[in-house]
Amino acid sequence: VETAARAAEALMGPAGEGRAVLGVGVAAPGPLDHRDGVLGRITGFPRWDGFPLRAALAARLALPVVVDKDTNAAALGLALNAPGTGVRHPDSVSDPAPGPDPVADSFAYLHLGTGLGAGLVLGGGVYRGERTAAGEFGHQVVQLDGPPCGCGRRGCVEALCLAAVAAGDPARAARLLGVGAANLVQLLDIGRVLLGGRTLLMAADTYVRGVGAVLAEDAARADGRTVPVALAPGGERTVVEGAAHLVLAPLFGRSGGAFPAPPPTRSD
Repeated sequence: VETAARAAEALMGPAGEGRAVLGVGVAAPGPLDHRDGVLGRITGFPRWDGFPLRAALAARLALPVVVDKDTNAAALGLALNAPGTGVRHPDSVSDPAPGPDPVADSFAYLHLGTGLGAGLVLGGGVYRGERTAAGEFGHQVVQLDGPPCGCGRRGCVEALCLAAVAAGDPARAARLLGVGAANLVQLLDIGRVLLGGRTLLMAADTYVRGVGAVLAEDAARADGRTVPVALAPGGERTVVEGAAHLVLAPLFGRSGGAFPAPPPTRSD
């Protein structure tokens, strides 16, 4: 929290410089409560469970803070910058760089880093679910007697993927990711799958080919219409640019209210 606060303060600059900082967007691994900004049981970081990140940063900075899952933030940024949406990047006077083809404005962004999650854009908007817990893609069980997962289940696609990564077998991890993606396509009939995340980007071509092959095999058994798979535009910046959109997009009327509560005032 202190490191993030210092980074934000560095952007604000010394008092009197007149820089306008509208707020702080935080993209964190899920699960988390988007409304209250409280973190859940994050893979690999059990001590964060229940931590009120939004309140802690807002109190430290005396600025509005919005917290969302890294996958949701990335999905929001990708949706806003997709061609054909009529949206321009807020700080650009020209058309945005080409992004994903918005096939029926529905797609899934799959993020493989320290864990595995998804950001879902359905009907042109980010879908968070009733409890803002949608997108826990990694915790779908694909092997009933599989290895234990940090969520308490066994055989989750996240646990299997991370085990394959640890074993130095990205091709197997890619096929496992493809199985999960195929389940998602069957369930939601999405039009595109976009891939990202630090772990995935270390063998990007392998993952694109592996996930694409599984989806093609699945389509061949159904109606033959293969869902396209591609790397998300932006590379390692996909999530952080999405975090900025958490603050900027609502100001341009793109995603509802940005901040659940007004910022606190400093006691000093």
